[in-house]
Amino acid sequence: MGWIRRVRDRIAARYLLCLMFFLGITVTFILRVNINLAIVGMVNSTSLDLTSEGTQSNSSGTCLPADGSVSTNKQVEGGTHGEFNWSEVEQSVILSSFFWGYLVFQVPGGRVAEVVGAKRVFGGAVLINGVLSLVLPFLARTHWTLLLVTRALQGLAQGVVFPALSAAVISWVPLSERARFMSFAVQGASLGTVVAMPLCGLVLNAWGWEAVFYVSGALALLWCVAWWLLVFDTPDQHPRISREEKQYLKENITQKHNEKNLPVPWRFVLTSQQFILGCIAAVGNDWGFHTFMTLGPKYLKGALGFDVEKSSWFTSLPYLGQWVFASVYGTFADTLLKRKKMSLLGVRRLSIAVSHLLPAVSLLALSLAGCNATIAVVVLTIAVSLIGAYSSGFFQSPMDIAPNFAGSLTGLMNAIGSISPIVSTPIAGAVLQNDSTTNGWRVIFWIAALMYTLCSLPYIICFKAQIQPWNNAEKAEVKSAPALIMSNVASSDAEDGEIDMMTKSKQG
Repeated sequence: MGWIRRVRDRIAARYLLCLMFFLGITVTFILRVNINLAIVGMVNSTSLDLTSEGTQSNSSGTCLPADGSVSTNKQVEGGTHGEFNWSEVEQSVILSSFFWGYLVFQVPGGRVAEVVGAKRVFGGAVLINGVLSLVLPFLARTHWTLLLVTRALQGLAQGVVFPALSAAVISWVPLSERARFMSFAVQGASLGTVVAMPLCGLVLNAWGWEAVFYVSGALALLWCVAWWLLVFDTPDQHPRISREEKQYLKENITQKHNEKNLPVPWRFVLTSQQFILGCIAAVGNDWGFHTFMTLGPKYLKGALGFDVEKSSWFTSLPYLGQWVFASVYGTFADTLLKRKKMSLLGVRRLSIAVSHLLPAVSLLALSLAGCNATIAVVVLTIAVSLIGAYSSGFFQSPMDIAPNFAGSLTGLMNAIGSISPIVSTPIAGAVLQNDSTTNGWRVIFWIAALMYTLCSLPYIICFKAQIQPWNNAEKAEVKSAPALIMSNVASSDAEDGEIDMMTKSKQG
């Protein structure tokens, strides 16, 4: 056992904390999106189970094999397929129910983590999600409304995930290391989506839809065991942290500034044009992103005839592309600022054009793809990858306009954006209820493209990327260095870390 102790002592406690956050966020996103694929095996659908090769469209917009014949829906081999007779509207309500709870805890989640501790808040969120995932099949069979409540409770618990991460970073990570810590930890969101689709597809194909939730829940519980054994709220509470690391953190952790204790000037926030512009952009971003994430498996399965396993692998490609593109684009945006090739406002406008307008164009192209599955997958991958530029665009507007209250404003902006899938998914269900062919999907893509465009243009035209007067509420001093760092215009060493965090990290 001596060698285990020596290896453990060589791994800094904060690095292990970062790894656990990364894996935890990965698990939470698996739990978030597992139903998007499992529902394909839960519903007794009339979708055609055709392969992407040799398909064509008839006059009604239904994808047919090359010979023009129509085959009946096949059962998923080894699974219990088609158990529920949910309508398209009911399915869409189920898919959106997660966000009923998710938006509630966006704003208070950070404060709860500060008071109670990130270990219990973050760990408790994953534990609750894991347990609910295990009982979800039983509740779904009891009544579909219990399934809605279960998904809403999972969303409620996950609302504290990212605020809890921020609370832990304050106690554990020096400013000079914060960018690397945050960039690595939040990439669990992309990895969770990338892993979830093929994993859930394989499980669904092999053991049935119930196993998707059992496996997801088991992964959450296994992670919770490691979390409770290895993670602590502060360095002082950690029983195994080395003396050297503990001393290093004491010397390098920046204490909270006085402005952190100021009350948020909500009256000015809620009437600020600059803040509202960011919220509008968030609505468009979430509408488009969740059109891809929530409805992607249904589109590939129902409209293009992919089998479940094939659909899962192809559905994961866009999020892998987004992971890569976000990192590359973030570096590009940093270079533009550091070399003064473009102003901060120019970078913000360019970024939202890439994250909103280009995906809107992609959606229009997707609506014209018809039954060409190859083109559809390519366009989906490009569109979702381009969305990764949002972290260098509107997502940073709270830090640009009010760095003293950036955390609270970001939480509120995310909460407002989270309303989008609650609205967009039932609308999509109503469209598909009336027309589930490629014609129906074309309408859904047009609506998403319109939302992207309408929600980005006000930001591009009116946003100023300037600190607002109410940032100095209660006569608080605005420290120029932190404000500049958060706005990506400082030239100090600290800027390198903070810029990387803001331009390469992704929300949830």
